[in-house]
Amino acid sequence: MYFKISMRKNPATYQMEGYYRLVESYLNEYGRVCHRTILNVGFWDGIVVEKLNKIQKLLTDRVSGKISLFEEKDQKALELTEQLWDRIIEEKRIDLPEITLEKRRRLVNIDSIKHKDVKEIGAEWLSFQALEQLKVKEFLTSLGWSEEQVQLVITQIISRAVDPASELKTSAWIRVNSTVCELIGYMVEKITKDKLYQSALDLYAKKDALENHLSKRTNELFDLHDKIILYDLTNTYYEGEKRNSKLAQYGRSKEKRSDAKLIVLALVVNPEGFLKYSNVYQGNTADNTTLPGIIKGLRGQTS
Repeated sequence: MYFKISMRKNPATYQMEGYYRLVESYLNEYGRVCHRTILNVGFWDGIVVEKLNKIQKLLTDRVSGKISLFEEKDQKALELTEQLWDRIIEEKRIDLPEITLEKRRRLVNIDSIKHKDVKEIGAEWLSFQALEQLKVKEFLTSLGWSEEQVQLVITQIISRAVDPASELKTSAWIRVNSTVCELIGYMVEKITKDKLYQSALDLYAKKDALENHLSKRTNELFDLHDKIILYDLTNTYYEGEKRNSKLAQYGRSKEKRSDAKLIVLALVVNPEGFLKYSNVYQGNTADNTTLPGIIKGLRGQTS
């Protein structure tokens, strides 16, 4: 603390005199030195610099909770210090010394914490642990994929599980909201929608082998025996025209969208809900025509 003096006209004497303010300096959040007025003392007739220095030191020591090794002998300085201190406390201009000391004892002052670049990690961590248990990384590595390819695929799988969206939105979500890249070790600066597109195509090319791996791995983890297999189909429609698509065709929509082209989705699971086999058919495919192909596919996986 220190006293700041400015020249003003004293309304009592109509003379230009020194007007005193008790001020403190502090660093703001940007590291800039700022000043805050603690107390407007007013016009102080006859005060000398030496006494001002004593008063500001006594007030600073009291605020910070320091105990001086030498007792102050100047009674006038002590009296003025006490008067100013009473005003500061009455006007609640500072924290009491015991509060200040308590703040200084804290290793982390939770009242002053500010967050920056906050990202999610909970669901990403859970998904990452699931993929570790399923040994997806080991499977992809066994295919001869590079470390960077594997990291990108796992990043994509986790992202689609936590926040399914388009490649464009997924790339933005990874950069802004998620710690998935930090978990996997893939550099977030490399994430683009085009890389996600290509990664999805690379992974889909290994769909049958990956499904076979997941089928066996879940059986090992949970000691399952696939004696009963459940098979079901559904379909979904496209909003666009899909003019050049071989799969998207007009058919019987389960969502009553006869005006839109469809694709048929087939899924085989065991009673516990673990995936065994999946496929995508043309939208005009009849349900009964898909069963022989599904049986053939299951025989290839279980033989």
